[in-house]
Amino acid sequence: MMGSACILLVMLIDQINLNQLRVFESVFRSKSMTHAARELHLTQSGVSQHIKALEDVLELKLFDRIKQKLVPTPSARELYKHTAKSFEEIETILNKLKKTDKELTGMVSLGVPIEFGNNIVIPLLTEFQKKHPKVHFRIRQGFPFEMNHLLLNGELDFAFVDSFAMDKGITTDIVYDEVLELCVSKKLGLPTKAQTDFAFFEKLTYVDYQEDQSVLSMWMKHHTSVKSPDLDVRVYITDAQAISKMILRGVSLGVLPGHLVQKLSDEGQDIQVMKGSGVPLINHISVAFLEEKTLTPSAKQALEFLKAQLLKK
Repeated sequence: MMGSACILLVMLIDQINLNQLRVFESVFRSKSMTHAARELHLTQSGVSQHIKALEDVLELKLFDRIKQKLVPTPSARELYKHTAKSFEEIETILNKLKKTDKELTGMVSLGVPIEFGNNIVIPLLTEFQKKHPKVHFRIRQGFPFEMNHLLLNGELDFAFVDSFAMDKGITTDIVYDEVLELCVSKKLGLPTKAQTDFAFFEKLTYVDYQEDQSVLSMWMKHHTSVKSPDLDVRVYITDAQAISKMILRGVSLGVLPGHLVQKLSDEGQDIQVMKGSGVPLINHISVAFLEEKTLTPSAKQALEFLKAQLLKK
């Protein structure tokens, strides 16, 4: 029986070429024959032919088309799990045999919240790029729900997101604790002592990011225990820099990330932090990625570098 199994295995392998598996790996990872064709410099019909040939040899279906989307079958998921790992191992041993350290190249796509990206991530990326000048970055800035969509569509290698319920298929690892501060201009002369009385805050005016007042509500719940505050929000705007400008002009109070507050303070701006209960409100920043997506060596090293640097902060 053992000998027969070995003969069957060899015959099956003889019917499959490496290109078919490479095309399969790209299609599975990108969930798109168009993206795979672009990545592998093939025509879309050529990609389809490779997948069809592989399905014929294996005598099973690898992808279904559901509502114009390419959906891997359970068989495809099982095959991908092993081919992705095997390709990585082959690449490693080939580089080892060549006895050369392959220079990192190519494009890394990542997503970031605007202020966290500008103040924390981008300075770290410049450090990485000094060591690996042939690596290029495509950066998308936005909210977690946008990153969720881009990750699932295969448009990002990884993303940094704050507290948000991501799709169950996305893995998240906490890498940074961001303090959220309720700030006001010193010109308004508000008391600096710790304050937990909601009646005090209810009389003031605010600026917030979205109309659901989710960020302000989070701060009030943490510091005053009021879960659904009805606050006088004069302006809604999605940019923390714009909110900081309104705060500094004495227009309203607003919540800012601690790293931006520190930057404004270092610049000598008249910004005051409301102490609330005195216990910091922590917003966990996580790196989000798809376990099943195979990262290029450049993307993998960039991710590992950023995670290591952020965890030190």
